[in-house]
Amino acid sequence: MSEGDFYPVDETVVVPFSDATCLRAIHILRWRLSEMLAGGPEAVVVDLAGLTGFSSTTVAALLWAKRRCGTRGVPLRLRNADPALAGRLRRAGLDTIWDIRTAPDTPAPTRKVT
Repeated sequence: MSEGDFYPVDETVVVPFSDATCLRAIHILRWRLSEMLAGGPEAVVVDLAGLTGFSSTTVAALLWAKRRCGTRGVPLRLRNADPALAGRLRRAGLDTIWDIRTAPDTPAPTRKVT
C-alpha cells in the first residue's frame, strides 16, 4: 500500500487525507470508490488527520463520494479532523452533510437551534 491509498479496518474502508496526500486521496476516491464499495463496507471513513484546510475541490470530491456511497447505502464519515478545521466545517454548515468528528470515538457535537 502506498501513502495516501485506502485500506480496510474492521467493516469499514479508510481513505487518509492530509495536506501532503490530499490530491492523491481525491484521485483515489474518484477513481477507486467502486472498488472500495464492492465488498459492501459498513462505512467509508475519510481520515482527516493532518489536513488543515478544505479547498473547493476537496469539498466537491467529498460531496460526489457521499452521493455515490449513498446510492449503495454506505455512509461517508469524516474522522480525526483537526478541531480548528472541524469548527470551520461546522460554521460553514457542512456538519449537516457529513458526520464530522475530531477523533474516531468522540460523538459529533449537536448544533444548538436559536
